[in-house]
Amino acid sequence: MSEHHYVFVHPSSPHEQLVADLAWACGVQLRALDSNPDVDYSANLGYAAIELELEHEYEEDQGMPFERYNSVFAVRDFDSDIGRQEATARQIYERLASLRRYYLLLTLDVQEFLDAATPDQGAGQGRQAAP
Repeated sequence: MSEHHYVFVHPSSPHEQLVADLAWACGVQLRALDSNPDVDYSANLGYAAIELELEHEYEEDQGMPFERYNSVFAVRDFDSDIGRQEATARQIYERLASLRRYYLLLTLDVQEFLDAATPDQGAGQGRQAAP
């Protein structure tokens, strides 16, 4: 089973703003998915998929307060290239953080804390940030 990078996002309302901002951060349009009950929007980057869930059921784990974040998106490299996947996740995460609209939490496989961002301080805090 492959590892994925996840970015938790708060707030995610209005949803249209988050979808537009994520599309900008990815450089491609997201498409709505009606066929997958777990994923609301997705994007294909050619070598990786972005899968956005507007709502999730994750709860605090490993000291990370997932329930404080409304939405989550996964970055999944098609070739399971974990280095490229992390670089892609960090690039998207940092672009979203630059907007200064969201609290963000970057994790590896929802088990390892990698970074956090707040609207007032941006990315690279190296500590937990929660709304």
